[in-house]
Amino acid sequence: MLHRIFVISCLSSILLLAACSSEPPVDTVAEAQVIREVSREWSAAFAVKDLDAIMSYYAPDALQMPANSPSIQGKEAIRAWYELWLPNPDVTSTFAPDVIEVAVSGDLAYDRGTYHFKLDTPDGTVEDRGTYLIVWKKIDGEWKTLADMSNSDGGS
Repeated sequence: MLHRIFVISCLSSILLLAACSSEPPVDTVAEAQVIREVSREWSAAFAVKDLDAIMSYYAPDALQMPANSPSIQGKEAIRAWYELWLPNPDVTSTFAPDVIEVAVSGDLAYDRGTYHFKLDTPDGTVEDRGTYLIVWKKIDGEWKTLADMSNSDGGS
């Protein structure tokens, strides 16, 4: 009888310790809201063409997969790509997420949404609308873009 009580007591202690040492579940809804706000801030940085702010949302090893263009690997290469077209005063680029899903682990997420790109040139307006998919990774407590892919709807 004492042996049984001892075993039950040990098992209860192990279960109690396991329960205490496990991390609390991630609030995926709250994390999705954080990403939605980060996305708003990022879009606002595009509106004012603040390249440093735009780049602050990328992971160091990020991958940019722009519509109708080759992939770009790494934060510095992505910066150089933006420097080619973002400073143009006749460029506007907007985007907004439709769906944000956060993994139960709380360290990865994705958002998909729509974008609109417009450039006025002496030869006319170049306009592109489409969808995008961003993979987010939580790095040092902040959500950073790991991969950003755009899919054109076939602009002009």
